[in-house]
Amino acid sequence: MTSISVVIPVYNCARYCTQCIESVLPQLAGDDEIIVVDDASSDNTDEALQALSSQHHRIRLILHSDNLGTLRSRRDGVLASTGDYVMLIDQDDEIAPNSLNQLRQYIAGSRFDIIHFGVRVVPENAAARKAAAGMEGFLCPTPRELHGQDILKLQFAAEHGFDWHVHHRLFRGELLRRAYKACAGTRLVLSDDLYMNFIIDAYATTYLALPDSPWYLYHLGRGDTFGRALTVESFARLVQRDAKALQLIQEFVAANRNTIPREDWDDRVADVRDRLGEHMMNEWKDNLPAPMQPAALPIIQRSWASDVICAELFRYVRDYAYDYLQHPEDATRQDTDKNLTLRYLKYATDIEQVTPPLLTNIHYTQLRDIAYSHLHDARLVSSAKESAPNHVLRKIREFLHRR
Repeated sequence: MTSISVVIPVYNCARYCTQCIESVLPQLAGDDEIIVVDDASSDNTDEALQALSSQHHRIRLILHSDNLGTLRSRRDGVLASTGDYVMLIDQDDEIAPNSLNQLRQYIAGSRFDIIHFGVRVVPENAAARKAAAGMEGFLCPTPRELHGQDILKLQFAAEHGFDWHVHHRLFRGELLRRAYKACAGTRLVLSDDLYMNFIIDAYATTYLALPDSPWYLYHLGRGDTFGRALTVESFARLVQRDAKALQLIQEFVAANRNTIPREDWDDRVADVRDRLGEHMMNEWKDNLPAPMQPAALPIIQRSWASDVICAELFRYVRDYAYDYLQHPEDATRQDTDKNLTLRYLKYATDIEQVTPPLLTNIHYTQLRDIAYSHLHDARLVSSAKESAPNHVLRKIREFLHRR
C-alpha cells in the first residue's frame, strides 16, 4: 500500500492541535505516519502532544528548543518523513473523514507529483462567515491536469492561476523532500507557502486538481486575527515578510538557472512579484485604517520598488474611476468615487516623483495606462496622455481645495 506521511507544525496550540491530529489518526493505514513538529511552544502544547503520542505509535514528535518559524518547522517534518506521499496540515485545521482513503484512489499506480484537492471553510467568527464563500471559491481548484513548465507558469498567473497554500495538497514524497532540502534554512512565516510552492512547482512534472473534493477543513478565524484591523506595526511586519519571500525566490532562481532549464524564469519571478504586491497593497487598503495609510507608504517604499507599489495604486484609480463613469445619475456615489480616485492617484504620483518607476514592469505600465484612460474619460485629467506628476498633482490639489 502506498504510504502517506502527514506533517503538522505546531506552536502554542494545545487547544486545537490535538483535534487536528485526531482527525487524521482514524484514517491511517499500512506504513502511514503523523509527524508533529513543536516549534518551542511555551504553553502546554508539549504535554498534550506527549500524552497523545504515548497512546498512538504512528505519531512521531520533533521538538524544537528554539522557535524557528513555520518554514523551518515544515522543513524538519518533511525531511524526517518516509511516506511515498506527504501532506501538510496547519495546526488549527482538520481533514474530513475518509479523506485519505479518497486520495488513495488517485495515487494508487499513478505518478502525480501534486494532487490538489478542495477545501471546506469553517468560519469561526462574523468576519469569517462573510468571507467563507469567496474563500472556498478561491481555494477549491479548477479540475485539470498540468504538466512540466505549465505548473509554475500557471500557479502565479494573473488569470487561471491557483492558490499558493501548501495545505490541501498531496505531494509525492520524493519531490517534497527535494524541495524542502533546496529551500533556505531561514525563519519565514505565512509567506513560506508561496516561497515553497514556487520551488515545488519548479521541480514538479505532473499536477492533478480534483473536482468536488472538499476534504480539507479550513477553520477560518480560529487561532488568528482574521477580521481585525491591522496596525502600522503589524503591517510593517507583513511588508517585510512578503519582501523576504520574493528575495528568497530570486535567490533560488539565481542558484538554479543552469540546473533547471527554462527560458521564462524572469517572467515567473515577475508573476510572483505582482501577486505579492497585490496581496500587500490589498492588506494596506482593506485592513489598515485609512488615517494610517499615508504613514505606512514610506514603510512599503523601504522594501518594495516604486513600480510594484504604484501598479496597485493605479489599479485602485482604474477601478474607482471606472465606477465613477458607471453611475452618472448618483451624485453622492460619484463624489465618493471621485474622492477615492484622486486620493490614490495622489499617492501614486507622489511616489513616482520621488522614485521614478521602472517602465520595464509591464504590469505597472498597463495598469497606469488604463487608469489614465478612465481618468480622461471621466474628465479628471484633460488628456489620456497627460500623466506628468505636476499636472496630476495640480488637478488633485484643486479638487481637494474645493472640498
